[in-house]
Amino acid sequence: MRLQLVTACAAVAGAACALLAEGWGAWALSGVLPFTAGGFIYLGTVSVIPEILRNSGPLQALGQLGALLAGVAMMLLIAHYE
Repeated sequence: MRLQLVTACAAVAGAACALLAEGWGAWALSGVLPFTAGGFIYLGTVSVIPEILRNSGPLQALGQLGALLAGVAMMLLIAHYE
């Protein structure tokens, strides 16, 4: 329960920081976007991949790993074309 409270407070703090950085232009985008994308990639590689490999067969694990890499590729495309 305490961990959920900490997570919720961090989400509110992140939303507040994003709203405050809205008018800062390119600096906010170039500083926040890599940090956010890195967080998603870190969570995906550290917590999701071991679960995939532990709970599924090789073919299913390969498909799920491919989906994870496709998600990373989509983040790169969005960052490039935005």
